[in-house]
Amino acid sequence: MTEELWQKYLQTRDKEARDILIQEHLPLVKQVAGRLSLGLPPQVDEDDLIASGVIGLLEALERYNPTFEAGFKTFATWRIRGAMLDELRKLSWSPRSLYKRLRDLQETEQKLSHRLGREPSIAEVAAELQWSAEAVEQVYSQLNSYSLVSLESLLFPPSGHSGEQREDIIPADGGPFIGPEEKIEKQEWRDALARAIEELPEREKLVLALYYKEELTLKEIGRVLKVSTARVSQIHARTLRLLRDNLQKSGFLNS
Repeated sequence: MTEELWQKYLQTRDKEARDILIQEHLPLVKQVAGRLSLGLPPQVDEDDLIASGVIGLLEALERYNPTFEAGFKTFATWRIRGAMLDELRKLSWSPRSLYKRLRDLQETEQKLSHRLGREPSIAEVAAELQWSAEAVEQVYSQLNSYSLVSLESLLFPPSGHSGEQREDIIPADGGPFIGPEEKIEKQEWRDALARAIEELPEREKLVLALYYKEELTLKEIGRVLKVSTARVSQIHARTLRLLRDNLQKSGFLNS
């Protein structure tokens, strides 16, 4: 049925066929939004990401060609993710206030780790700072969101730069076409990221693998590690912070 719909849509651009294809791929939009919505800043709603993702899906439908090596799902995922990242980049949320609270949180974590001989829990950090546990979790969530967008931006450049993309040439992985120089630069980034990940502690590497490779949710990762979802968020935030530090030390990311 789907194959027949595709043939009908590609040949006639039939509106009814397009609407059915959109409905069939809406779960993909929601899936990508769910992953990018990890610790969204307060003024962003997951529905906003979904709305921008639908625009990306529509663009994918318009631009997809069966001669591409990548299947439509892969191609659409790139377009959907790119549209959502563009939406997040447009937001005027500033990390300045976050940095101050994050610095306080980091100093407290280090002090408690030294005193306790282990990593402190969210409740222990909150008590030391005289914050609520919810306030601590919010800082972790905001850091997750900010770091996630920053790291995604390294691997998925803004789609606004793609005005000169050649839509007739799409790599096997479904990503946008890039020239030889851009390809070398992107590979250098990937190599730097791989080295930065390799320097992480084993648990942090495991969290990255479970989240980005196995695509588990924070709740599912919590079950694997036998910790709470809030604790996974804490570990994930710390992991991204360490990753950014490693990339900065190697000169591949500005401070």
